[in-house]
Amino acid sequence: MIQEDVMPYIAKPIDRDQVMIMTFDSLVECNSIARVIDHFVNNIDLAGMGFKNAVPSFEGRPGYPAECMVKLYLYGYRKNIRSSRKLEAACSVNLEVIWLMGGLKPDFRTISDFRKDNIDCMKKVYKEFVKRVTVDMETGFVSIDGSKFKAWNSKDRNFTVTKLDDRIQWLEDHSEEYLRQMEIADENDETVRGSFTRAELEEKLKETQERLARYKGYRDLMERENLSQLSLTDADCRLMKNKNGMDTAYNVQTAVDSETHLMVDYQMTNRVTDHGLLGPTVEGIKAEAGDRILETVADKGYEQPEDIIGCLEKGIIPNVVLPDGRDVYELEIAYEEATCDRESVEGEEIRKCLHAGIVPEAYEGIIEGMEVAVVREKTVDEPAEMAKPYKTEEAAKERAAQGYYVRDPERDKVYCPGGAVLRHKSIKKNGDTRYANKTACKKCPYRNRCITGKGQWKEIDFNKDTLEKKAKWWETDGPEGPDSTPDGGKKERYHYEKKKVVRFKFRPDRKKMEQRKCISEHPFGTIKRAMGAAYFLLKSMRKVSGEFALMAAGYNLSRVANMFSFEELMEKVGRKAA
Repeated sequence: MIQEDVMPYIAKPIDRDQVMIMTFDSLVECNSIARVIDHFVNNIDLAGMGFKNAVPSFEGRPGYPAECMVKLYLYGYRKNIRSSRKLEAACSVNLEVIWLMGGLKPDFRTISDFRKDNIDCMKKVYKEFVKRVTVDMETGFVSIDGSKFKAWNSKDRNFTVTKLDDRIQWLEDHSEEYLRQMEIADENDETVRGSFTRAELEEKLKETQERLARYKGYRDLMERENLSQLSLTDADCRLMKNKNGMDTAYNVQTAVDSETHLMVDYQMTNRVTDHGLLGPTVEGIKAEAGDRILETVADKGYEQPEDIIGCLEKGIIPNVVLPDGRDVYELEIAYEEATCDRESVEGEEIRKCLHAGIVPEAYEGIIEGMEVAVVREKTVDEPAEMAKPYKTEEAAKERAAQGYYVRDPERDKVYCPGGAVLRHKSIKKNGDTRYANKTACKKCPYRNRCITGKGQWKEIDFNKDTLEKKAKWWETDGPEGPDSTPDGGKKERYHYEKKKVVRFKFRPDRKKMEQRKCISEHPFGTIKRAMGAAYFLLKSMRKVSGEFALMAAGYNLSRVANMFSFEELMEKVGRKAA
């Protein structure tokens, strides 16, 4: 029981009618990240970066200052406030945003238009921030990784030729069914199955035929433009596999420094795999590093001999995880006699050394067993009568009916003995093109003979020089002899020539590869989960690249806030990088 003269301890709110004397600056805590953003933007040249409204105009309606809008977006992406409508609301209710904007309250259209009109400049702001905070810091190797970010495009608005064929067939079947029901309705002068009148059937038939015409148009466009995919909302995105299955997305490649764990660069792609993206992702960092040897790590998805050799030639050491448990890469390049300086770290001198069979001084310990060898290389002689593709589609199909898979290189398709068309599916590591048609295989009369093993449909690979392949399961050998090729051409004639090559072993650093996950995976987790930016709000490759600059800047802001004291951070962002 509480005595009457004793009151419980409880926090008392401020009297709303109390008159207070305060400054606008007191709305924000002295060590708020908003002050860092404000100080940084106030000390960069937005006009030089190309921002609109960076220089005030004496004509027309006054616009909102570019520096205020940049501050708004940097703060918004740091705090998971990305949409223009949410940013508009924040200008009225969020004290830090009110302070950053100086009380200005642009509407959502103005906010959205600023991002759209200045999207190419956002990466410049991001790069400038990275330069300022790392200008006097010790950096390490760079960890490369890719992640799929969902595009603003539904899977239902993304098509492949196979998917379109399925829908076209479905619509044609429904059209035939509606026509059949209309004939029954005409004969009986009544509704069919007690469900639809003739007028309703006519309306459904009209709608179905309109959809059919639209899908056939999409298919013709893909055939004409030789497109593997067609996205109607965002033309640049592609259907990709991620942890949640298949979705329309972009493949974002990031480069994270091992010492600071800052995202120092990124590349926006719509490639479904990481093959061939190692070099392009780090080329920008290498250019900034100058003559310094750049070292990078990546997972086995980047394992491609051509890309590894390309990196080594440019002064980049690619520590890529080997796929099959080996500890060295066995590489081979063409021999080129040259005079070179093995002590130099310039990319051109390193390339000369490698092709001359000399180990550059910078690569001692990672390259071993280098030797110049003489090999026999197969050289194809031009035959008297060159084999050519079939001139018409009918001729190719006729040849396929004799038990061959026939490739049409001009239209990038393959005709199979079952009378179906196999289309471009993917490109393998060795450069061969894979063809398949899941829909055709379902109804093919030769299915049980053609498909063996666990496969549900036929997949066949062709290199750039092969025009046809004999079906092993076909009963007859065909009328032509073993030396025949399309259009009566003869088998290729060839001879062997001797040439010099440089062979060597490249040993990646296993200890650095073991650190890869804890370096490169963390930014993606932070951006997607903590910052809530697992998808893009904009469309097209150019715009989503600019939007990811804001995501990366938001992550780096979060990172540097834990690395430096508030005073150190303010000093770094306020000075111009060298």
